[in-house]
Amino acid sequence: MVSDAVEGRALVLLPADRHRSYRWRNGLGAATEIAVEPVGPRTDGGSADGEGDAPAAPGWTLSIATVESDVAFSSFPGVDRQLMALSAGGLGLVIDGEPVELDRWQVAAFDGASAVSSRGVVGPTLDLNLMVSRERFRGSLEVGVVDGSRLVTTAPGATTFVVFLDGLLSAEGPGLDLGALQQHDTLRLEAGTLSLTGDATIALAQVLPRR
Repeated sequence: MVSDAVEGRALVLLPADRHRSYRWRNGLGAATEIAVEPVGPRTDGGSADGEGDAPAAPGWTLSIATVESDVAFSSFPGVDRQLMALSAGGLGLVIDGEPVELDRWQVAAFDGASAVSSRGVVGPTLDLNLMVSRERFRGSLEVGVVDGSRLVTTAPGATTFVVFLDGLLSAEGPGLDLGALQQHDTLRLEAGTLSLTGDATIALAQVLPRR
């Protein structure tokens, strides 16, 4: 994962133009992988260091999916999922038979084994996905705002991701002065404090091992 990244001691930049592409597990859509922690060998023909199918059994995955029509989402038993609508029109879902309407930046949390499909999609729609193995990790996903400046820290033992969604944003942190970021560039923070400057909307995702 970090071979295509810009690294400091505790901070990694994951550039949007280097995110890896893969097909959904059910083959009905595609996503770009921001970061992943595999827990076993790939069994689906994909390679670990290039384009291909998604890892078979991730400990956690952060990705951006493109939904182009009303389709069923892949099933992930044993996984907790959180999904943030990224496109201006939001995203309509059906989760275990219940309709859910997400406004832009709103998050839905659900069991990975739930029956989930998109609804009312009339053009390509993006969403940010955080998926964590329920046995091994806890995860959180929320929208954030940078209004001039903002500091981001990470809890002991946790990994925090800052995904640049919209606006203008520069970043500086442990070992790196990154300057201006591009849309969907992502910062992975393992320790210390990240300083953000600009007028921007960001997503904050965090994964923490269960003890």
